[in-house]
Amino acid sequence: MGFLAAVTVAVVGGAAIAVGAGPIAAGLFGISQTGIIAGSTAAAAQAYVGNVAAGSVLAKLTSMAMLAPTP
Repeated sequence: MGFLAAVTVAVVGGAAIAVGAGPIAAGLFGISQTGIIAGSTAAAAQAYVGNVAAGSVLAKLTSMAMLAPTP
């Protein structure tokens, strides 16, 4: 599950960032204003990747989610 989660977050998240829908994708993957939610797709991706590199798609989505206003 971890590899597929990491690929999904990288590909779909990267595309969402490119079209300006990063905060929406972050929410769908399980990233909130307080960070990555346990048991989510983002958590599986982070567990697979290990240390998240600055500037990576997962880091950018986390940053966007933490800065986005809540509805």
